[in-house]
Amino acid sequence: MAGAASVLSPGRGQAKAEQGRGIGSRLVSTRLEEARALGVGRVFALTMAPAFFERLGFARIEKADLPHKIWADCVRCPKFPDCDEEALAIDL
Repeated sequence: MAGAASVLSPGRGQAKAEQGRGIGSRLVSTRLEEARALGVGRVFALTMAPAFFERLGFARIEKADLPHKIWADCVRCPKFPDCDEEALAIDL
């Protein structure tokens, strides 16, 4: 296995009434299955809902441990460098 990938937090922009129906869990689980099939070794997430990802097996990590590719996206964010999101990862 080699490589890494990132997954977007599925709750972003989701109406509160739509949350809790398992849609986000199914979306992330499908992406993890696809990552495994592609031989991806690790998947990262930056999120304001870390408990959601922890329920799916992700663990919190230091942002400094994120691949440089992810930082390339972060530097364009208006919150950079004061990001309020948590970094998580899961080894596949």
